[in-house]
Amino acid sequence: MPPPLPGYMAIDEQYFLGDNRLIRFDIFIRQEINGQPRPILLIAKGTDISSLHSILDAKKGKLGTLYIKKEADRDFQQFMEDSLTLLIADKTVPVAKKSQIVYECAKNILQDVFEDPRSGENLRRTEAITNNMVDFILANDRSILTLLNLGTHDYYTFSHCVNVAVFGLGLSIMIDRGRNFDLRDFALGCILHDVGKTLTPEQILKKPGRLDDNEFAEIKKHPLQGFELMKDSLPPIALDVILHHHERYCGRGYPHALRGDEISNHAKIAAIADVYDALTTNRPYGQARPPFQAILTMKEEMVGHFEQEKFLEFIRFLGGSST
Repeated sequence: MPPPLPGYMAIDEQYFLGDNRLIRFDIFIRQEINGQPRPILLIAKGTDISSLHSILDAKKGKLGTLYIKKEADRDFQQFMEDSLTLLIADKTVPVAKKSQIVYECAKNILQDVFEDPRSGENLRRTEAITNNMVDFILANDRSILTLLNLGTHDYYTFSHCVNVAVFGLGLSIMIDRGRNFDLRDFALGCILHDVGKTLTPEQILKKPGRLDDNEFAEIKKHPLQGFELMKDSLPPIALDVILHHHERYCGRGYPHALRGDEISNHAKIAAIADVYDALTTNRPYGQARPPFQAILTMKEEMVGHFEQEKFLEFIRFLGGSST
């Protein structure tokens, strides 16, 4: 790996798939001039991607690493989002590389959503990345494992939402045994399940210690707040996941204290995925637990929270995903 080029970020030429598209940013290569690394313009913004393909084919890997300016990162991310369908279908790109790109695009989109949840463009992007994630997971047996391996042990709301979508999809596919009903709407609900927290005061979300009763009452508003934010924009299954992912099988959850089969299967699965990812990541009030310890906590300290059959299926899913 070459040393960093100040002010620039390295990109992978495998990202540039398809034709008949314009590149939205300048692309540079690195050259040593008088012993100092210098960026040299290779392709200017607005050039057709076929021109880049021609150069890359002619040089056959001799150009070295490609770079863009750091301030072009948002344009690059949008270009990547628009490339995902082609990327997922391309059999020459390794699954691990696809996973990295899918995961990073999803995190970046969710970060934008949590900054502006009312943006129609952000919701469109969220629906697109969710569909891409479902297509990728269904097309590649190893995709779940590679996506889960990218999850960080440090908690961020947007990365947590991506992780919950991946865990939820894996468990849902296992339970449905390949029937894959409503996966897209379910995944959309998972990836937006905490969108109501955009209305929760930041000092509560980041409080390092245990919440007091008033603060916890504020946190408990987020499922209903998320539902209200999204009720005119999302399908019923996605809204159900947002509204009911904190319901408990025993009836002691919120916001509606639903019990047993009053809770949809989608919300039951999302609840398991949500709790497991929360336990296995570092949060302001607690350290991440190892996977086995997290499962033990869910089994012994959260009795009645989850439907037993689905919880056992989740344990089986984790066992399969780690092999």
